[in-house]
Amino acid sequence: MEKKPKLMIVEDDDLNQLIYNKIFANKYDTVMCKNEDDFYPALKKNKFDIFLIDISLVGTKDGIQLIKELRQMKEYKSTPIIVVTANAFKRDEEIAKDAGATKFIRKPVDTKFLIEEFESSLTQQ
Repeated sequence: MEKKPKLMIVEDDDLNQLIYNKIFANKYDTVMCKNEDDFYPALKKNKFDIFLIDISLVGTKDGIQLIKELRQMKEYKSTPIIVVTANAFKRDEEIAKDAGATKFIRKPVDTKFLIEEFESSLTQQ
């Protein structure tokens, strides 16, 4: 059996977490994080192949800060980081991309499109 790619989802909204679990459960080995309190322990325990990060998070760090930190780590310099957020301003996209996001997707998002974006990001590595 083929090994599933390891996906970290950083999302603080419970409903969105349920939705993402449903979308990605069959194709990915997912780890869910609400904020930096879950993020750092998960990074210590796992090696991830791809990330889904929301920009706005409850906690002291937002998604942009977490992306910047990932890009400073040798093992995650080129790992796909896909931002999925309700922050729809062009400036938010620029900030996310400058931080190191691979792709920026605005909510609400079509499930099929989301899956295609993740698959294409993994194959472009």
